[in-house]
Parts: sequence; C-alpha cells; structure tokens
Amino acid sequence: MEPRCHLKQPCVVAGKTKLTLTRWPDYTEDEHILLDSSNLLTVCEPSPEVRAAYLKKIGKTEEDFTPKEDDKVLLNEDEQLPEDTWVDDYEPNYDELPN
Repeated sequence: MEPRCHLKQPCVVAGKTKLTLTRWPDYTEDEHILLDSSNLLTVCEPSPEVRAAYLKKIGKTEEDFTPKEDDKVLLNEDEQLPEDTWVDDYEPNYDELPN
C-alpha cells in the first residue's frame, strides 16, 4: 500500500516580495485532500513567512494546532472517536486491464 498524506486546507503559494495564498485544488470546496505517494512529489516545512501568511488566511494561530493536555483523550474499545476527528476510510480500487 502506498503511503498517504492528508492535507488540511492546502494552498498554492505565489509571489517573491508579497506572498499570496490561493486555495488548492481549484474547483472544489473540500478542505481535506488525501494524496498517496504516487501523486505527491514534495512535502516540506513552510518558511516562517509562508506559515504566518497561511495562518492569517485561515484565521488560526500556532496555538490552535498545539494539543493541550486537556484535549488528549484515551479511548478504549467501548468509546467512539470524537465526531470532528478525521477518519481515513479510503480504500483504493484497482481495475485490471485486459491482456
């Protein structure tokens, strides 16, 4: 199975002196994009300028992405995942080509 990457609210970064961030991919309102390694070329940490521009664009701060001790939950087999948790239930479908 190919490794997968889950992108949350991805953007295209443009500009040298003034950064602009545009939603990616075009033509969808989806905020969660699932890619597998055959579709993905590079994943890297953004520069501080890109990170700040992205956080401003989505209206978040670094603290919004830092788990707090109170937010950590241990689940047992009788408990369910919280509803706002992303669950990856994607299973690839392969069609065989005729010989």
